[in-house]
Amino acid sequence: MGRFYFVIIGLVVFTACVPQRKYEDMQKAYNDALKRNIDCGKKYNKLQDDSITTARNLKTEMDARKSLEQDTTFLRRSYRDLNANYALLNTVKAKLLGDMRDLEARDSVHKQELSGQLSETKMQLDQKEADLQKKQEAIDKENTDLADLQLKLAGTQKDLDAREKKVHDLEKILNQKDSMVNAIKNSVANALLSYKDKGLSVTVRDGKVYLSVEEKLLFESGKYQVNAVGKQALLQVASALNNQPGVDIMVEGHTDSVPYRGVGTIKDNWDLSVLRATDVGRILTKDGGVSPSRVVVAGRGENEPVASNATPEGRAKNRRTEIILTPKLSELYKVLGQ
Repeated sequence: MGRFYFVIIGLVVFTACVPQRKYEDMQKAYNDALKRNIDCGKKYNKLQDDSITTARNLKTEMDARKSLEQDTTFLRRSYRDLNANYALLNTVKAKLLGDMRDLEARDSVHKQELSGQLSETKMQLDQKEADLQKKQEAIDKENTDLADLQLKLAGTQKDLDAREKKVHDLEKILNQKDSMVNAIKNSVANALLSYKDKGLSVTVRDGKVYLSVEEKLLFESGKYQVNAVGKQALLQVASALNNQPGVDIMVEGHTDSVPYRGVGTIKDNWDLSVLRATDVGRILTKDGGVSPSRVVVAGRGENEPVASNATPEGRAKNRRTEIILTPKLSELYKVLGQ
C-alpha cells in the first residue's frame, strides 16, 4: 500500500512536469503493463499449483516403489531435481516481483525473459514426466518378469518334488525286488540242499534267480523225458515256487555243440532243448501244482554255452536246464509309466 502511495505521488509530481496528453498515454501504458503483470502472476500461480500437484503425484509414486532400491534412488534423484526446479521458480518469482518496480522501462525485456523461463520450466517438467513414465514402465516390466520367474520356479520345484518322489518310489521298489530275489534264492536253495553236489546250483544274475540243473540229474543222454530222480528234485522246486506267487518262471533247455544223431521227430539240438524244457515245465505244473500262467518254456540249443565245447567237462556244463525266476515288476512299471 505504501508503495502505491509513492507511485501516486510520483504521478502527481510527474504530471506537473509533462503535458496532460502524454501523461494519459503513460498512465494507459502503465495500466496495461500492470494488467499484464497481473495476468502473468495468475499464470505463474497456476503453474505453481500444477507444480505442487506434480510433486505430490511424484511423492505417491516414490512411496509405492520403496521395495525397488535402484529405481527408488532414481526417483529420489528426480524428486530432488524437481525441488531444485521449484526453487528456481521461486527465484524467478522474486526476480519478477523486483523487476515490477521498473517495469515501464523494461516491459518488453521482462516479458521475453519470463516467457523463456516459463517455456524452459515447462519443458523440464515435461521431460521429468516422460522420465517418470519410462521408469514406471520399466518397473512394471520388472514386476511382470519377476512374477513369471516365480511361476517358473514354482513349476520347477513341483517337477523336482515329483521326480524326487518317483526316484524314492523306484528305489523302494528296487530294494523290495532285491529282497524278493534273495528270498527266492534262499527258499529254492534250502529246498534243494540235498542236490547241491549232484549237478544243481542256484545263483543270482541281473536281478534274477538262476536254478541250473545239469543233464545227468534230469535226463538220460539223448533223451528228453525227465527221469525219476530229476522228477523228485523238480517237485521240491515246485513246492518252493508255490510259496512264491509273485515270481515268473522260465524254463530254458541247453545242449552242447555235438550234433544230435537220434531218429524220429527230433531233428537237432534245438528240438531236443525245447522238448526237455517242455517236459520240465509239464512236471512243475501238472505234478507240482505251479500255475501254468506263470511258466514259459524255451529251448536255446547250443547257442548259449557257459563253457567251451572243446572239452568233455565243458560240454557237460553246457548240457543243462535253467529255471529262471523273475520277480513280477508290475509296481515298478506303474511308477515308470506315471
